[in-house]
Amino acid sequence: MDISFYETTDVFRDPIHGLIKVYPWEKALIETPEFQRLRRIHQLSMTNLIYHGAEHTRFGHSIGVMHIAGRIIDHLRNFSPLRELSEEEFMQKKALVRMAGLLHDLGHGCYSHVGEENKIYPDLIDPSNGQTTRGHEVYTRCIIKERLANIIENFWPDSEYHMVPHILMILNQSSDDPTYRFFDDIISGQLDCDKMDYLLRDSHYCGVEYGVYDLDKLIGSLRVHSINNNNVLAISQNGIQAVEAFVLARYWMFIQVYFHKYRRLFDYYLSAFTKEFLTIECEKSGQYPKDLENYLKMDDFLLYEKIKDYATKQQPTVDEKKICYFAQRLYHRFHHKAVFDPPYVHYDSRNKDGNEDYKRLTYVKKQLEIYLKTINSTEQEKIYIDLATGSSTKQFFDIKIYNEEQDPDYSPILQDIQIPAIPVVSKHDGKVEAIQKYSFTLKSISDKKISILRIYAEDDMIETMRKKCTEWFSKEYDSKIEEREKISYQVEQQRKELESAERRLFELNNELG
Repeated sequence: MDISFYETTDVFRDPIHGLIKVYPWEKALIETPEFQRLRRIHQLSMTNLIYHGAEHTRFGHSIGVMHIAGRIIDHLRNFSPLRELSEEEFMQKKALVRMAGLLHDLGHGCYSHVGEENKIYPDLIDPSNGQTTRGHEVYTRCIIKERLANIIENFWPDSEYHMVPHILMILNQSSDDPTYRFFDDIISGQLDCDKMDYLLRDSHYCGVEYGVYDLDKLIGSLRVHSINNNNVLAISQNGIQAVEAFVLARYWMFIQVYFHKYRRLFDYYLSAFTKEFLTIECEKSGQYPKDLENYLKMDDFLLYEKIKDYATKQQPTVDEKKICYFAQRLYHRFHHKAVFDPPYVHYDSRNKDGNEDYKRLTYVKKQLEIYLKTINSTEQEKIYIDLATGSSTKQFFDIKIYNEEQDPDYSPILQDIQIPAIPVVSKHDGKVEAIQKYSFTLKSISDKKISILRIYAEDDMIETMRKKCTEWFSKEYDSKIEEREKISYQVEQQRKELESAERRLFELNNELG
């Protein structure tokens, strides 16, 4: 193939990565209406209502992910298996991974992740495996398969390399070649280029330092290692501190930005508004359109116009009162106030190991549930409970085992085999261990859910709810703990007295024959 085919043809000036060069096929994809739509999809929903600089979009993020994916592939060219490839074979692999990174967010709905927990995504047939699933990810794969495949295939004919099916498999985390299993990890894993970009980008636009880490050192520490006959992404021993900084950056961004108490609240308003809008208008199904043409017409601009319309509606009908309620809060930035915001960040409702923090928060929840039953529905609507959850870092992952035969009807299955989520390759003997063995910092937060319980109330309920939550959380709970300890002491004393009496009775029975 003509070497000029591999030359970059355009440049994007990016605030995070500087000048980003693109190849002809990437430019063709970026110029499509499907990709340009990402300019109208905010990266962080309505976080700009909290951090006013957070106006960035999925467009810049997607180009940044593509750029980092290319940097990672260029770096891994120094190691097997990429080291053994010819220049043309390597460029095919590089193009594959860069395009997967470029297109990975193509199917996002309005304001990105908002509404994903509100069942607004319909069931679709996944073109990567024929199974029924839902979410923005399957929209991404459908858009690539049905609307962008021709562009990709014009540059990379299927007779030469089956680029489109490989992109879909990477995006579905189901690559069928164990030699290049690490491509999945590059796009979506513990050390993927998606996180590498959004942490730096979100920090920059939010004006915070929480997500800053050493990108150059992290990329330079990446390696490919074979575990259970699958090549996976690993790091060298010298990169442990870079990974620590990266994982902690993500942890801090969740605590300080993504799970900010009022960002969560506006996400709730926006999610509820979107659900109502899709019920009242559009296809009146309460879900996004299944038809891709209609789905792609929906973006933040359209939804915000609807928010404005309903927020300023003079005489809403009975059916419109609910959607107007949420629209007014979004448009005028009028919101509930947090009346209960405890400092615990690892509250986990599944954890019943006697943890005192868990019990204290559970007590507050129980008392609130009892209280809500004593008030009318109008007052109940003035109170909102939120449990923000996410993961810190895992210690082990299940690994996919692949059939070595190229059976088109074969689908990967999960086996009872585990690999370290972040494998570290020792520089002395090449042995692989989970990073938690080397890092006390990461070991302390591994496999722990970030879980933050908050209670909100409208203005006329703030003082009432704040007093009640404080009473339940501190005075009342402490009083019950004190009472429990007192009764436990009394029970223990009575038990000892009973045991003493039983021993004396036994002795008397023996003495009396």
